[in-house]
Amino acid sequence: MQDTGRAPPERARRAAASAASLGLALFLAMPAVAAETGDLEALRQRALELANQDRAAHDLPALTLQPALNEAAQAHAEDMVEDGYFAHVAPDGTGPQDRYLAAGGSRAKVVRENIARCSGCPVPPTLERVEAFETGWMNSPEHRRNLLSEGLAGFGYGIAGADGRVYGVQLFAGPGTSPSVGPDQAAAPIPPGERSAAMVRLLGSAREGQPALAADDALATAAADLLDQMASGGETRLFEALPSGERRDWRSLKVLTAGCGGCGTAITDADLRFFRDQWMQDPQFSAALTSDRFEAAGAAFEADGEGGKQALVVLGERR
Repeated sequence: MQDTGRAPPERARRAAASAASLGLALFLAMPAVAAETGDLEALRQRALELANQDRAAHDLPALTLQPALNEAAQAHAEDMVEDGYFAHVAPDGTGPQDRYLAAGGSRAKVVRENIARCSGCPVPPTLERVEAFETGWMNSPEHRRNLLSEGLAGFGYGIAGADGRVYGVQLFAGPGTSPSVGPDQAAAPIPPGERSAAMVRLLGSAREGQPALAADDALATAAADLLDQMASGGETRLFEALPSGERRDWRSLKVLTAGCGGCGTAITDADLRFFRDQWMQDPQFSAALTSDRFEAAGAAFEADGEGGKQALVVLGERR
């Protein structure tokens, strides 16, 4: 019997598959929403002026535009326009610091981000929209806190729009400030020649029921040499780091290390407390610090000027 209105099952399946493939191809070929930026250079300069005006009103240093921050901020603004979301974390899981690092930023620096959006706004973005975003951020406690943070030096700005929607991104970076400092506290810098003894005194205060540690110049010299060895990527030689005439005086040595990022540029008393607390929270390090086996210590510190800091302590047991 002749089929007058229905294709054979196999042909129907092939036709359906072809239709589905065509539909998928048409869907994939549709262009994404194109983000418009307008005169991006002029918008960025105005954004920088406004941010620095607000910071100057609170006796904070001016920021400067930095390429990595501009690149990361603009990429995020355009991504939010094109993918239709509004968040600090993108759908792929990347956040402000990830975007900054991908643009060539420093891992040692603290990174802060403000974002804003407007619906029914002129596209491409205008100077008036930049000004309105700044006003909105300054009227929001969380965003205002980012704008007026200490320890910032760099500024980046991104802005893009499409279909009456405009997204703005401020991105800040800098060396940060010393950790564990409250709003009414100031971290006090410690002169290089006093840092080892100050650290040893702090460590001694954690040795409940044990004799205080003695600050030892030979161990401090070893700590500084070991920090240099670590920075150069070379092999660390513990006993060889001691002054040659002191090596036979020690039965055993123990090294403690700690680091901090976004922690300011100067070594301060707050840094020393932060490093001590890190060591005391580590079971292995705290056991060494509180052991009666070690009777002396020396310390050394390094700040890279971008917010990264390193601390190293050598504990010693005399013969």
